[in-house]
Amino acid sequence: MDYVKYIRKKVGHDLINLTGVNVLIINENNQILLQKRGTFPYKWGLIGGITELGESLEATAIREAKEETGLDINELRLLGTTSGKNCFIEFPHGDKAFFITIGYVCKSYSGKLSIDDFETKDLRFFGYNELPENIPRSHKVFIEQYYNL
Repeated sequence: MDYVKYIRKKVGHDLINLTGVNVLIINENNQILLQKRGTFPYKWGLIGGITELGESLEATAIREAKEETGLDINELRLLGTTSGKNCFIEFPHGDKAFFITIGYVCKSYSGKLSIDDFETKDLRFFGYNELPENIPRSHKVFIEQYYNL
């Protein structure tokens, strides 16, 4: 089930809360895997997505990582959360939402990176001092939390 389509059929473009996850996939050089998105907001950002109805947060992290990167992740560690007025987004087609996002760190993964060329246009590991400029604010919060632990 696509939860966003399901709820939008009921509420239209009205303002809603959406719950999701971001995963900081960290390689052996302490670099973070970032995704260049092929869909709105077309920025570099953390791996993640919206939780489906009845899905656990951990299952969302595992599913989204597989869908967006081709990697199988495990050993998730809770990093923190973002929410509130700084987590508002309005999509080009008029949908409005506040995101409540749970951040996880994963240093154990397997598989080969793969790009679907739709949702994901590029995948790269970046060191803290090499991060691209156009990262969403809420993703920067998680990155700062990770590197300042």
